[in-house]
Parts: sequence; C-alpha cells; structure tokens
Amino acid sequence: MGGNGGPPLNDPLTLERTFPGLANAPGGSLMALADNILDLTVPANRLTTGLAEDHVNMLIQQIRTIDPKYRQDTLGFPTTLEGQVNLIRQLRLDRAVAFYRVKGETRPLQVETLRIMQERVDSAYAEGQVLFDAGRLQPRLSREEAIGNYVDRAVRRELRELYNVRGIDYSKGQQIRVKYDTSGSDPTYRIPDACVGNIAFDVTLSRKTLATPQVRGFFNSDFKPDAVLIVRPTQLVSNSTYAISSPRK
Repeated sequence: MGGNGGPPLNDPLTLERTFPGLANAPGGSLMALADNILDLTVPANRLTTGLAEDHVNMLIQQIRTIDPKYRQDTLGFPTTLEGQVNLIRQLRLDRAVAFYRVKGETRPLQVETLRIMQERVDSAYAEGQVLFDAGRLQPRLSREEAIGNYVDRAVRRELRELYNVRGIDYSKGQQIRVKYDTSGSDPTYRIPDACVGNIAFDVTLSRKTLATPQVRGFFNSDFKPDAVLIVRPTQLVSNSTYAISSPRK
C-alpha cells in the first residue's frame, strides 16, 4: 500500500495520501484534497508514450501480483494521449477491484470511487445547467435544487453501472453501498450517496460541515463512518471537495 514508483503520475492508493493529514485530524476537521491528486490532466501534459506504457505495464504487474488470473481486454496500446489516459484510469480501477475482491481491502477502491464520482459530478453539473436553461428540469424549490437532484441521480447511476460491470455486490450488508440505508427518525435524509468500507460519500452543491444536521446524521447512523467525503462540482469554488473527519476521534 506504499509508493508505486514509476512515472510521475498522481496515483494514490489510500485516502490518507489523497487528503494529507486525514488519519490524524481532530474530530470534525475539514481536510482539503491534495493539489491535482485526482487529476490526470496536469501530469498528462508531461506524459509521453514511453512513460504511459511503463505506467500501464506497472499497473498490470501490480494487478497480476494480487490476482494471477487477471487478463486485460485490449486491442493493443492506445496511440492517442486520450486513449492512454483512459487505459490508465481503467487499470487503476481494475487494481482497486482486485484489492477488494481478492484481499477484502477497500482503501484503493475508496480512492477510485472518489475519482469517478468527482468526474461524473463535474460533467453532470455542466449537463444539468444546460438542461435547466432548456426547460428540461423542473424545480420544486430552486434552480440549484433541480440541478443538484440531477447531479445526484447521475452519479448514483454511474456508480451502479460501474459496480455492476465489475461484478461488485453493493446490496445491503456489503462493504460497498450505493445509497446506504440507515436508522433514525428521518433515515432518507441520512443516507449517503455511497459508502465504501468505512467512508461515506455525499454528492452536493452546497457546503456542509459537522454542524450540518445531515452530516451529523451520517456519523450517528448504524454505519458510523470514519470520515464523510463531500463531493462538489469543481466549477463552483476552489477546494470544492473535502473530507470531514469523524467527531468520535
């Protein structure tokens, strides 16, 4: 679970590397993402075909060390930068799934779930704005509420499809959940969008802290997560996505 070596690409395996200081943060602290830690665009500007191929080979070797039966379905190494970056993304997810299915280790899948959720949150937010302006989203309360509901549904759908394709069970009682059911007087309000191991994920347009009743509900639920990750569109504000450490610390 340590450093990977290889080319200079952001490739964290744990949330402790994604949110520096999270492991030792006081209860209720807000921890920002490390700079560009989930973004392949910046390091990809320095990416050459040789470096990408080395990184791909390293990832395949890591996966086969965990799961010797792993076989990569590919038509060959991509010739375009976009194709190479997408292959690296796919292999990182395959590595995280191998850790989970073979070793029962959820930490790499927490990172990859966050990466995928952030990408889908950003794209769905842009889509939602266009749809609302075209009159295709009907608000009950406000424009932001309508767009936020659209983003929330899009991210959950993406996660379900992703987990289904890789044969990951996310039903009740599993370590991986999409829309986790909890106890309480208002359980619907206190259901995170996803849970992976001991981490809850909440997709939102608004800023939330430990003072937010919904967040307190997450921490007080049957699940009792060690941290809640607040995932917001990067278009809204800098440091839009952050972790809230458990108040039980």
